[in-house]
Amino acid sequence: MEIEGFRWLLSDAGQQLLAELSNDRDLNEANFLRYTTKLRKHYPAEAVTAALETSLLRRAAQAKFPQASQLYFTREALEQATPWLVANYRQRHFAAGSRLVDLGCSIGGDALALAQSCSVLAIDRDPLRLALLEANAQALGLSHQIIIQAADFTTLEFAGYAGLFIDPARRSNGKRIWDVEHYQPPLSTLERWRGQVPIHGAKVAPGIPDEAVPAGYDLEFISLDGDLREASLWWQAGQVGGQRKAVVLSSAGAEHSLIADPSQAAAALSEPLAYLYEPDPAVIRAHAVADIANQLNLTQFDPSIAYLTSDCLVQSPFLRVWQIEQWLPFNLKALRQILQEREIGRVTVKKRGSPITPEELSKQLRLKGRYEQTLVLTKLQGQPIVLLVKLL
Repeated sequence: MEIEGFRWLLSDAGQQLLAELSNDRDLNEANFLRYTTKLRKHYPAEAVTAALETSLLRRAAQAKFPQASQLYFTREALEQATPWLVANYRQRHFAAGSRLVDLGCSIGGDALALAQSCSVLAIDRDPLRLALLEANAQALGLSHQIIIQAADFTTLEFAGYAGLFIDPARRSNGKRIWDVEHYQPPLSTLERWRGQVPIHGAKVAPGIPDEAVPAGYDLEFISLDGDLREASLWWQAGQVGGQRKAVVLSSAGAEHSLIADPSQAAAALSEPLAYLYEPDPAVIRAHAVADIANQLNLTQFDPSIAYLTSDCLVQSPFLRVWQIEQWLPFNLKALRQILQEREIGRVTVKKRGSPITPEELSKQLRLKGRYEQTLVLTKLQGQPIVLLVKLL
């Protein structure tokens, strides 16, 4: 989308076309070209592209933004945007009424959430994304809470602000950037604001290596409906820092958190028992598997694998649970025979610590049957095993 086409969308004619397209359920990616050809007979080319892209992106954005039908996106900005539930959670790091700075604000995934309770200076270098943010703020009635500024924020000073959040670019030419010092700007840029802003945070890749976490920063992992969505670093004046925290959110509004205790003893080991537990990915990344295991009296198959087990059924927001119907040392011939006896024709394969791919195993099993089965490939104290399980 070009900025000229976007500005046309804000006109009366643009709003009318968007309204018409929003009610057209036949519009999809497959017939984008056909709609483009038809609409260009009546509207400028850049306007048609903007209207069609916005209509399709609003539908795609519903999974992230409950207000998607009112908002404006580009494809790349939507892919990178913070889900609304995650941004709503994150705003609670800052006291209501604070003056905040959102650096690399893009279309406003974080700025709009922060502006619900705080005043926000939103800064970016992309004029299109800033124009989208301005329209999004107006659509949600938050324009009075957000000041929008185009600038290279690495050169700015922010003394007098209560908090700062930065979302550095973590992609280049469509590829992920793993080295935090190759982020744009580099993660070390945070250091220059330590003496100015008492609370600041930065979005980082969920796979950030432990050694890349700056000293004095807490590291928070957030999952939403069982999927690891984001990680962020937090520094607060007067606090030692260094904590790792798992936050588990659900679309239903539930919220649970767990802070890892680095002094926690390792979980006890055992063979698979009656139930298999898989910790939420935020718990795993926060290094809190032992914490949840010891709290709930669960044991582990292998000290290097984040699967837990118990003879008792335990319900926890930090765990998914399966009933273990059978388990055995991994042996293809024996497994194939068991599945044939059960009349299994389709399998879902989960794995941790196994070199076998689900596709490879499915082909080797040569299944014929009318039932389905979930298999788990993992290790028992270093030795490969397979579990037949049922999700509860």
